[in-house]
Amino acid sequence: MPKKYIIIGSTLAFIIIILLVSIFYFKTSFTSLPTNLPVILADELTSDGERIHVDSITIVKSDSSHLNSDEPVLPEGEEEIVLNRSNDITRMLIEDVRIYNGGRITSDSQEYTVEMSLSDDTQLYLYTTNEYIRIVPPDQNGRLYKVLDKENAVYVYFRSFFEEK
Repeated sequence: MPKKYIIIGSTLAFIIIILLVSIFYFKTSFTSLPTNLPVILADELTSDGERIHVDSITIVKSDSSHLNSDEPVLPEGEEEIVLNRSNDITRMLIEDVRIYNGGRITSDSQEYTVEMSLSDDTQLYLYTTNEYIRIVPPDQNGRLYKVLDKENAVYVYFRSFFEEK
């Protein structure tokens, strides 16, 4: 076999190995495209073609990170904010935050636990920081989304309730 084919084959193999290592290292997916939080929430709040309504939203500062955990536990003894008014709930549901299912996530900001009480007597949990949003639907595994925006508008909205006090 000519030396030229060996060099070309070795170069292609090296490029493929580098590409695979970078895909696994950066957790890159070619099947997942960025989306918006309202799109994901609309999917989660639709059951059998019918929209499930959010009755109230309870926000609490988390005392631990849920980056790798789906455990829906509200911290005991912490100050909680309850949103019952429809315009507060609607603002949270339509807040335009660009998110991506995957990617490398590191977080050092305060996490907020958000419990959404739904009209079908179930709860939808969100764990949010400035860097990620974890959505945990009732009786399902949670999904972690990396926030692509420089500032997570939902996180800023929740943080504003605690800074007012």
